[in-house]
Amino acid sequence: MNHTRPHSLARSVKSGNASPGSFRRSLLSRAGLPAWLLVSMAVAGAQTVEEFPLRAPLPANTPQTIEEVVYRHNGYDDRGFNRAIQKVTVPTLTVYHPAKVAHRGAALVVCPGGGYGGLAIDKEGHAMGRYFAERGITVAVLKYRLPDAAATKDGLPYSQQDALAAIQLVRSRAAEWGVDQRRIGILGCSAGGHLAGSVAFLGEATNGSRPEFVALLYPVVCMEGPNAHAGSRKNLLGATPTPERLAEYSLERRAGAGLPPHFLVHAKDDKGVPPANSELLAAALKEKGVPAELLIVATGGHGFGLGRDAESGRWKEAFLAWLDRLP
Repeated sequence: MNHTRPHSLARSVKSGNASPGSFRRSLLSRAGLPAWLLVSMAVAGAQTVEEFPLRAPLPANTPQTIEEVVYRHNGYDDRGFNRAIQKVTVPTLTVYHPAKVAHRGAALVVCPGGGYGGLAIDKEGHAMGRYFAERGITVAVLKYRLPDAAATKDGLPYSQQDALAAIQLVRSRAAEWGVDQRRIGILGCSAGGHLAGSVAFLGEATNGSRPEFVALLYPVVCMEGPNAHAGSRKNLLGATPTPERLAEYSLERRAGAGLPPHFLVHAKDDKGVPPANSELLAAALKEKGVPAELLIVATGGHGFGLGRDAESGRWKEAFLAWLDRLP
């Protein structure tokens, strides 16, 4: 895939406050930069954040669309946000560059959850980006299009198309960003975990879309049976998917030799997506000889992100230690 690099605009922020005149709108206007340009925000002495359209430029006749942002007033992230994004038509990558690269140049594409009906973009997206970039990892938060089974029918869902393209984009910028091509992985939460897990078997080394490792937080795995998450299944595959389609997107049934190493985390008290989802996938991967580490935490429920309590938050250190052990 050929990604045209957009022009860049830098915005400097010191101590969390924008410097006077740093966002030079008049310069943008005179420069005639395209509407889809990337916007970057540099934090002095810390991270740099850039946003990229995943597919650019869009055709000139692309209709204008309205994206919905729902402000939820509970379960806030470290910045006090808990937004859900809906009706995504233009997928993007928000890339968090570390001030100093660590963990041998690792990079993560992060897929927020939301039952394939929205994206929990803050606690399962941007908060992840900030946290892991502070620890030396390049993080690309994916705002993906939501599935439309009626439109794609038996083809690849929009969300899976975007996740594969995200891996390709990060790989195409690896040298520029100080990323090791052999350490580009994908992390997903809940339905975003299903998305990340599906990229493990859908990705191809020949076109650069295959991740080198996979991290799944309280993932939706099963598409049928008592452990399935009915809402995610319906949003992804439609109301009446065929048995073949269910099997195709049941992660535990797609486990096979040669898949990348997996790190899985689930809370024992998860009532939204039973921990059996992670347990079944970990067992299936190990049976096929795929390295898989499963961490079951006692508390945290569903959707704990970076951690709802100390117990559910300990996955972060465990994940980084696991990442450092990878070849």
